[in-house]
Amino acid sequence: MLFWRLFGLQMILALAILKLITLLDQNHGLKADVTASGILVAGAGLGAGYAVRLCGPQRPALWPGYLTLAVYLTVCAITDLQTCKVYDILQIPAAAAGTILCLCQVSTPEAGRGLVIFALLQYLLFRRFYGEGDVMAFLICSLYLVSRGGDLRTLLMHMALAFTLLGAVQMFRHNINRKGNLKVPVPFLPYIAGSIVWFL
Repeated sequence: MLFWRLFGLQMILALAILKLITLLDQNHGLKADVTASGILVAGAGLGAGYAVRLCGPQRPALWPGYLTLAVYLTVCAITDLQTCKVYDILQIPAAAAGTILCLCQVSTPEAGRGLVIFALLQYLLFRRFYGEGDVMAFLICSLYLVSRGGDLRTLLMHMALAFTLLGAVQMFRHNINRKGNLKVPVPFLPYIAGSIVWFL
């Protein structure tokens, strides 16, 4: 019963945000299709499942944090996939919730150092390879991973898995040239969202 309540809440929030985007951005380019519906259902299911499994009924104060992450990744995966846009305003509540989880849950000094090093790597090195929205998605995910006890290795493994999934799918679609680069750029955020499932 708890799972379905959280599932329904996440669906409502994600749909409300998507509707708000269509009202505020006249050139949004969003459309209701099978892919978007699949992402919504998968995101809501994974978000509710993780909230129940990680927090359970004993720690309801943590539910909003994980549901915020799930809604953020679900909505951003849809907007990036359909329009190649990631709306900056969506990052604020997700980053705030991740920060609160980091502060509320026990974390090691190594994890904190790893978070700082990872943030520097994202902004100083990896930002050249993908967009600002992808950088922020990695950083937001890193807050949640660190709150669960992850360290720098965990954060780098999450990034490596996202790139591996991207490479595998694009190789299958013959979208990689002889130099190993993408022939046609593709949205990266769905791969970031899909890969974090293995590390939470």
